[in-house]
Amino acid sequence: MSERRKKMLSNMIFAAPSEEEQVMMKLVMERICVDMCDFFQKFYNLEGPGAVVYIPDAKNVDDSMYYLPSQALMNALKDFNAEEQEGPAEVMQKAIALAESIDPNSAALFIIQDKDQMSLVHYKFDNHNDAFMRI
Repeated sequence: MSERRKKMLSNMIFAAPSEEEQVMMKLVMERICVDMCDFFQKFYNLEGPGAVVYIPDAKNVDDSMYYLPSQALMNALKDFNAEEQEGPAEVMQKAIALAESIDPNSAALFIIQDKDQMSLVHYKFDNHNDAFMRI
């Protein structure tokens, strides 16, 4: 886990003063992940392999979460390579490989893009605690 991710998780969990609030916060975050997994499965079934893109600070709330099927991921990779954006291109390359191999009944794939960076999350349903900590 990157230092940035560790710091974000630490700030979120330890900002809650009591143990009960820490447990509640973790449950809320897990519920959000489960909802996003449901979204992933529905779109996977409709459009095939791909990834859910989440942009938490999107100007328009309608643009904050959407699904990119494999072909759109490949087009994004070409665009990032053309613009010489190595970090996002690497994320897209990994997303394409995972999207083509993922079992939508046991895992989901997310790309989280905030103002600082783009991250890839491979969320496994069978172990929510372990999968969540990878975020």
